[in-house]
Amino acid sequence: MAKRIKAGLIALGIGSAVAFGFFVDVVGRIQSMVNDTETADNPFTPPVEPLYAPTDPPMTVKLFFPPGAGPAGPAAGDVLLTTEDQTIFQSAELANRALQILQKLQEGPASPDMLPALPENTRVEELFISEDGIAIIDFTNTISTNHPGGILNEQATIYSVVNSITYNLPGIQQVKILIGGTEKETLAGHCMLLLPLAMDLSITDVTSPAEPPVQQLLQP
Repeated sequence: MAKRIKAGLIALGIGSAVAFGFFVDVVGRIQSMVNDTETADNPFTPPVEPLYAPTDPPMTVKLFFPPGAGPAGPAAGDVLLTTEDQTIFQSAELANRALQILQKLQEGPASPDMLPALPENTRVEELFISEDGIAIIDFTNTISTNHPGGILNEQATIYSVVNSITYNLPGIQQVKILIGGTEKETLAGHCMLLLPLAMDLSITDVTSPAEPPVQQLLQP
């Protein structure tokens, strides 16, 4: 009887080893297929949806950037943020218009007299607009880790985003900034981020958004 049990255990062990080997082989094949797919010419990433349709009309927006005030940065200027007119397209989706504005902020100002508002390599991971007009924007950690810090510099970055979104898109009243998918108390140690923020033009060269952004049709 003991010999039969011993023989059965040996057979079970051999069967388990074979099954495990088969599993490892299958996993290895799957990983190999993924690696073959993830090439420079064909990256294994989800497709990016366009932010506007070819028929969407262009619209002029005011983007807020820190003025170029020499080595001292924005503290040397009369205002913390100045504006530059740029063009986006009037997508039917409010979120897509907001994403276009954020994309322009990531690219930086066209004028050499202005400074970038966002630190290098900063990207937007997610954007959601609530029913009560709050845009919740999730930035990558680089907005914090690559930031030079300082109260005025942080304030310039935050309100470049807040003002550029709320000034040009009346459907959005406030902006809530997340970093790396989570709430942070501050951007880089100074300016608070726990509450949604409304537009503040007192630190800019703009007086009032009394009139909506002017839509400009492209000339043929």
